[in-house]
Amino acid sequence: MSEDDAKAALVAKRIAELEAEMRRNAAMIANLQSLPDSPGYQYAAERIEAIAAEIKELKTPAEEPEPEKDGPPLHSVLMLIGVIVGIYGLSQYVWSAVIIGIVMVCGGVAMKNRDTETG
Repeated sequence: MSEDDAKAALVAKRIAELEAEMRRNAAMIANLQSLPDSPGYQYAAERIEAIAAEIKELKTPAEEPEPEKDGPPLHSVLMLIGVIVGIYGLSQYVWSAVIIGIVMVCGGVAMKNRDTETG
């Protein structure tokens, strides 16, 4: 069983326990309907609100922190490789390498423009 499955099982078990406790408190409120000022009624009402908040918190997934990027941007690497391939193609008169280098540089520029537009 993976760690995520174990966590999900624990969360499901806790939610089931909270729902059972909520049903007990709802039954207590139903029995004390004629005494809304009694401490038992107020406790059950407050506990139901707390349980509902906890269930909502458990059902919302936790946000995973984004990993830090530790390398250069991909568009810079692509443009550099494209320039190197293009220069090699020009020096050796390999026109297919020149075309591939130009395509790689254009792809790097397009990726840079897309990254700056989306933020």
